[in-house]
Amino acid sequence: MDVRVELPAEVVEALGPEPGREVLEGVLLLLVSEGKMSVARAGEILGLEGRLSAIRWYTGHGLPYPDLSEEDLADDLKYASS
Repeated sequence: MDVRVELPAEVVEALGPEPGREVLEGVLLLLVSEGKMSVARAGEILGLEGRLSAIRWYTGHGLPYPDLSEEDLADDLKYASS
């Protein structure tokens, strides 16, 4: 699905040389922090190699690794083993 959002030039400039990637990462960070997506799934969407890379990406933004329910853990493990 393609979603278009118009951002002020100042925001696009602040995002750096890859604004599309930065926006995607920002959305994924929000979804994970709100419990709407697993860290592993976010990592897969970003093309990261394995669960540990996804955890490092997430926690590297200053966010604590979320407490996982059994369902979330199963979801993480499903994507980690893919």
